[in-house]
Amino acid sequence: MLKEIKSDIYHLMHPKMAFFLTSIAKDGKPNVMACAWATPVSEEPPIVVVCVAKEAYTAELIKQTKEFVINIPAKNLLKALWICGKSSGRDADKFARAKLKQDKSKSLKTPIIDGCIGYVECKLWKAVDAGECYAFFGKVLSAYADDKYLKKGLWSLRAEIPFHLGGSRIVYFK
Repeated sequence: MLKEIKSDIYHLMHPKMAFFLTSIAKDGKPNVMACAWATPVSEEPPIVVVCVAKEAYTAELIKQTKEFVINIPAKNLLKALWICGKSSGRDADKFARAKLKQDKSKSLKTPIIDGCIGYVECKLWKAVDAGECYAFFGKVLSAYADDKYLKKGLWSLRAEIPFHLGGSRIVYFK
């Protein structure tokens, strides 16, 4: 029997890859948040979209500096992912709190997170009002991954990338 879903409709489209979304303030202060709402929307040119709550500090920074990085973690960074999803960068240095190390990105001022297995560096192309979120469309300037886990353009199951089911549930494919 089919049951009508009235709230949390997005759960029907989960699991989604969980990742760190890094951004930077105009003064150079970096920020990181945990996110799971992203998808590619064009191959030529390469464009991705990430959805971020309008009130989020990350949304404010992306609108200001017009750049962001998707940092794809493996299972070993799960604790840091949870920490980055529990507070705002307005109130705390989440890099320090989560014990994350920054590294220089290839094409942006926004840093990458050392130890992730993949990165997608984006320049903001368009921001769209999407309900309680902004949909940030980013032109991909650079994308790279650890070749130990990405083989022939596909993630190996050994990568153990976290996938968000909803709420506090995360799964890994093995």
